[in-house]
Amino acid sequence: MDNLRTNLAEQGYNLDTLPYVIQYNKRDMPAVSPVEELRYMLNTGRVPDFSAVATTGEGVFETLKAVAKLVLTELKRGAAR
Repeated sequence: MDNLRTNLAEQGYNLDTLPYVIQYNKRDMPAVSPVEELRYMLNTGRVPDFSAVATTGEGVFETLKAVAKLVLTELKRGAAR
């Protein structure tokens, strides 16, 4: 997340002002970290987060739907300004 913040800052963006979600992928792999641990370490902004298995599609649509909703909400907010 620190690297993401740095890369966005280099492009003139601040992660705290962008709509985003977190997807914990590859949940079907052996010996994965618990989602609670990932959430504690990565989701400090308490954004919507989802478990997923991309090869089966599990959680993928839910992730897409959530980020689309956040983007549309932000667009509406921007239009109202």
